[in-house]
Order: sequence, then C-alpha cells, then structure tokens
Amino acid sequence: MFAPITLPLLIYYPGLIGHSFGGYETDFIITQTDRFATAIAGAAWTDLVSTYLYIGGNYLKPDFWRAEYDQLRVGKSLFEDTESYLRNSSVLQAANVHTPLLAWTGAEDRHVNYYQSIEFYLALRRLGKTHTMLIYPGDGHALMDGSNQKDLTQRTEEWFGHYLENEPLQPWMVAGSH
Repeated sequence: MFAPITLPLLIYYPGLIGHSFGGYETDFIITQTDRFATAIAGAAWTDLVSTYLYIGGNYLKPDFWRAEYDQLRVGKSLFEDTESYLRNSSVLQAANVHTPLLAWTGAEDRHVNYYQSIEFYLALRRLGKTHTMLIYPGDGHALMDGSNQKDLTQRTEEWFGHYLENEPLQPWMVAGSH
C-alpha cells in the first residue's frame, strides 16, 4: 500500500521591495516565483553580462570584482562561467515574470548604471508584463533630492495600496499615461 504524498502549502507573500543589490534580488526573485502579489525594485542590476563589463563611476574601475567576489559572489569570471552570468540575469528571465513591478532609478546613477533598469523595463514591456518605471532626473543611486524622495514615497504607497489593498489604480501606473 502506498502512503499519500503530502505537499507543503504554497505560501503567498504580499509585497517585495529592494534597492541596489536588494533591487537585483527583487527583480531576480520575481523571475523565479509567483509568490508575491507585487514588487518594487530600485537601482537594480538586471543584466550581469553588461554589468560585468561596466566601469563603476563610484570606484572608477571595472566592475569585475563586484560580480566575482563582492555581492554576487560568482567566484569566476564571465569567461570562465558564462552560464552563471546568463542564468542569474533577470533580463534574460523576464518571460517568467507574472508579478506587477514598479522599478525606479536615478538618471545620474553611476553605481548601478540606470540602463540596467531600462533594459528590464523594455524586456517586460515587450512581453506585455505589468510594469511601471520611474526615472528621477538629476538623482543618482540614492535619491538625494527631497522632492524626488517624497514622490517615490507617495508612489510606493499608491503602488502597494493598489496591488495589496485594492485601492484605485492611479493614472501614473497606466502605460502611456504620462
């Protein structure tokens, strides 16, 4: 006689938010699971190949070390373990995203090039995914302008309000509305 198989319950989480490496993690997590109702990612790496070959403005040297030994800890160069870089690039996993995403970046970000956010935005838009991106002119990796900080705080509250508490969809959340 066979024993019944007991499967663990799928745990559903409301929202996910991250910035910088946490933004990378947020974007990557939503390519791997549908457990989150919504997500917000700020200043995120999305393409580890172009990130690897980027010169970081904060350190003024190639970012190889960041991928190999810092936060990503791949442990090998892009050329020694290309598959790891491809497999862990959110932009290449964009077809798996079903979670509504709000992304934001500063247009002057020299720590994580703001084109990383734009790449993921364009991939998700091309795939017809629910995604809104905010670009803050004049700000960098962290928002220092008080009006931008206030704007992002308000939009974060509205985004989570809509996707977590059924509050009305705001006009800025609709593609082409601004």
